[in-house]
Amino acid sequence: MSIFAMMAWTFIKGKTEPHLLKKRSPQREDNLNISFLEQLKIVFNNKPFLFVIGIYLCSWLAVQLTASILLFFVVNWMGLPEVIFPQIAIAVQGTALIMLFVWQKISNKLDKKIVYFLGSGIWIIAQIGLFLIQPGQTTFLYIMAILAGFGVSVAYLIPWSMIPDVIDLDELNTGKRREGIFYGFMVLLQKVGLALGLFLVGIALDASGFIRTVAGEAPPIQPSSALLTIRLVVAPLPAIILVIGIILAYFYPITREYHTQIRLKLAQRKVEQK
Repeated sequence: MSIFAMMAWTFIKGKTEPHLLKKRSPQREDNLNISFLEQLKIVFNNKPFLFVIGIYLCSWLAVQLTASILLFFVVNWMGLPEVIFPQIAIAVQGTALIMLFVWQKISNKLDKKIVYFLGSGIWIIAQIGLFLIQPGQTTFLYIMAILAGFGVSVAYLIPWSMIPDVIDLDELNTGKRREGIFYGFMVLLQKVGLALGLFLVGIALDASGFIRTVAGEAPPIQPSSALLTIRLVVAPLPAIILVIGIILAYFYPITREYHTQIRLKLAQRKVEQK
């Protein structure tokens, strides 16, 4: 209930982005008529956005890989009843929700890529812990789930917070405001990450000889190859993907100072146009 209460609080206290309060300009109306191929060209011509795409895809894929295999990890490796799984999931998602507010405050003072480094670093530590954990260490499992939530919140927050930077740069270079194209492509990536995560987990389990549980029966004893695959998919594989995301974030070109310069130039242009 506390999670739902916090979500309600965000709706009550949250402020609408200023650009959403403005009337849609003819420029933005024209953006609705751009073909998909033209939208792709716009997206791939914006180099900073390519970094954002990579960061987001790595972050979201790491989330989906862990989420897709976590049930098997809890039941088959840890030997816990299936009813425990929702509690582990809530530990991750609940912590991620709470930490969104914390990381938001931190990102107001530090560069976004620094925040991503911090959150992803904590998340990688949690992934290592999940790989090392042994059956019976239930308390340690909850601790790692909470620790993972610290990083999962960064995966949700930082890539999306980079989009306004990219949109401002695009407006400075082209004179056009095209939020819909960039946000729409991020939503598409979210679906791709979800589908790719489920696909990879399915392939890995089938290749490892995983024995599916029959409804109404006790979970079967899994071969060692299946248990090792579950452990690899829940921890090292997402950790490697997160490292790639960290490398991309390091080379992300729009720093806090650079974005401030972009905003100043846009403001000056608007004053000149009046």
